[in-house]
Amino acid sequence: MSQTQRSLLDLLDLAHESSSENRRQLLREVTDLFLETPADHSQAEQEHFGSIMGRIAKDVEMTLRRDLAEKLAAVPSAPRSLLVQLANDEIDVARPVLTESTVLQDGDLIGIAKAKSQEHLEAMSERKKVSEAVTEAIVARANDRVLERIVQNKGATFSRRTMETVVTRAEKNERLHKPVLERHDLPPDLMHEMFFHVSAQLKAFILQRTADIDPAVLDNALASAERKAAQIMVAGSTDNADQFIADKEAKRELNEALLIALLRAQKVPEFVAGFSRLTGIDKKTVRHLLTEKGCEGLAIAARAARFDRATFASIVFLADPKMKRTPGEVQKIAELYDKISNETAGRVIRFWKVRKGAKSESAVAAL
Repeated sequence: MSQTQRSLLDLLDLAHESSSENRRQLLREVTDLFLETPADHSQAEQEHFGSIMGRIAKDVEMTLRRDLAEKLAAVPSAPRSLLVQLANDEIDVARPVLTESTVLQDGDLIGIAKAKSQEHLEAMSERKKVSEAVTEAIVARANDRVLERIVQNKGATFSRRTMETVVTRAEKNERLHKPVLERHDLPPDLMHEMFFHVSAQLKAFILQRTADIDPAVLDNALASAERKAAQIMVAGSTDNADQFIADKEAKRELNEALLIALLRAQKVPEFVAGFSRLTGIDKKTVRHLLTEKGCEGLAIAARAARFDRATFASIVFLADPKMKRTPGEVQKIAELYDKISNETAGRVIRFWKVRKGAKSESAVAAL
């Protein structure tokens, strides 16, 4: 029998008495004995320590359990069963273990993420490293505060699916815009998905971050997205606006002048269908562009389609009567058109089309 085992047996004699003070003393002494040389204990001794401390910890007050958690959180050879127990405890006990312990496995953390409080999720979000699987479990239940924490953690890794969830949540949470866009693992097409929801400053950031994307890579992604989009079989007939535009296109009457005439006549569905056909942008995105306060996206679409500057200014002036823009304001917005290069506009439009194809693929999967 080793000295450690003899010492444990001596300490266990204290447990025969049921007084709370004796149990507190036992927990302190067993913990101190374990921490003397934690890396030197055999696997059997670790499990023995964990079993003893775990049983005693159930019967002592929260302050002692918290003290135990703080002492063991940074110990790489701490008994896993005990740390799992502490990680599932009240948050004041669980926090140091959830934040620091490398002993906990992904399965342990995922189980806690599915069952415990938002405070437990937040503590896990602050770990130095968070795997894709654990990140996914956290994001699935996270409130806005927890979501901000996990997004800001550079040591957290995100799967494509989880990142899509984050981007969707970010549409309605302005506090997430900057930290999400600053993640270096955010796919460029998802970055452009956020274009319609962020400030002018962040729009410029998106354009800058994606300026060096290899055109060949983007073209391959676009070709793949278009193939996937082509697989969609939508039931039902074309709506009246689409049919109207199809007829105009067949007669070679689909042009910038028609778009302006449609807006003047307040035929917005027909304008959306026509703008979509001329630019290659899906109608949902076109509607986003029309309601965008700063008009940066609309300027990009007009530049990519080689619309005349005057056409762009007229669209801005007529598109949303509720905005009541003055001619001076329209002129200032029209200057955006001059600042955007054809190359930049074309690249952004490709990203929007790639994202459209990715959404189409999701729609196919849902059928």
